[in-house]
Amino acid sequence: MCSVFLWKGSLDAHHTARVAWDTVTKSKEAGGLGIRDLITWNRACCLKLIWLIFFQSGSVWVAWFRAEILDGNLSNFWTVKPNQRNSWLVNKLLRIREDIYPWIKLRIGNGASCRFWSDNWTPFGNISNYLRGSETSRLGITEMATVASLHSRNRWRLPPARSDKLVSLLAHLTTISLTDEEDYYEWDIEGFVSKKFGTGEVYKQLRGEMVVVPWAKTVWCVGGIAKHNFLAWLVTLNRCPTRDRIASWGLHTDLNCLLCNVRSESRDHLFFDCEVSWSIWRQMARRCNLQPLRRWTHSLEQMNTLASGKLAKRLTLIAWQACLLDMVGEKR
Repeated sequence: MCSVFLWKGSLDAHHTARVAWDTVTKSKEAGGLGIRDLITWNRACCLKLIWLIFFQSGSVWVAWFRAEILDGNLSNFWTVKPNQRNSWLVNKLLRIREDIYPWIKLRIGNGASCRFWSDNWTPFGNISNYLRGSETSRLGITEMATVASLHSRNRWRLPPARSDKLVSLLAHLTTISLTDEEDYYEWDIEGFVSKKFGTGEVYKQLRGEMVVVPWAKTVWCVGGIAKHNFLAWLVTLNRCPTRDRIASWGLHTDLNCLLCNVRSESRDHLFFDCEVSWSIWRQMARRCNLQPLRRWTHSLEQMNTLASGKLAKRLTLIAWQACLLDMVGEKR
């Protein structure tokens, strides 16, 4: 619905899009429009409910969830299975728990409440998944065993290591000293411990790291005209309906440039290999005290690396984008 409205201005129009929605929902720095992906945003909001279960004990809903769904033990959250008797919301939270698992760390105190297999208490995450396919069936440790139950007389009661992963786990255990304090949970994202849930931060983590494009500040320049910015974004992505693109869609059309009628019309030809567009940009560039470059890739790189003063750079980018709009207007 958002995509149709963006490109058509109406929710009832036929669905067509010039740019993939996955690109549109990227940040402007990563080459998108900065529009939120509502599916991922909804997922981040749902994860906040899981965060409440672990870190906000004063809620009536949290108290009910812990008592009825988890039988009073938070560690059960990682092992309880979705059930038809549960509500839709409860089963949804259980299905997306793997998303939040890496950020809910259980810090070892006495180890009495920490489940060896399922809780996130080591750098390796879920031990069952970590040792899967190696020695999980031969360790002789029950599914509900706690870390404290495997420690006796100042030593860990685990079988000898028979895989590199188990060696790493045993090495980590040597760094743990059980105390009289209770185990506790921490909200830890990328090494940053916080007592608050940031929906925006979780959304970024779910979206994953995005590659920053070098032309973001050129397209979304400070003081730019919104319509010009948007068109510059489309031109940079080569998503304008030039005649070469129309022909690639299987439509019969004259390939000659509508402005000069000399060469095949494409993005790179229009900006600024075409004599008509070049004559306009050349005059504008000189007014900006800039030596114009004719090829699109060179011109874009020149805009990315402008070294003039702040105000002069802003005016140059506005003029450059105005020329892009002017060429599209002339073509239409």
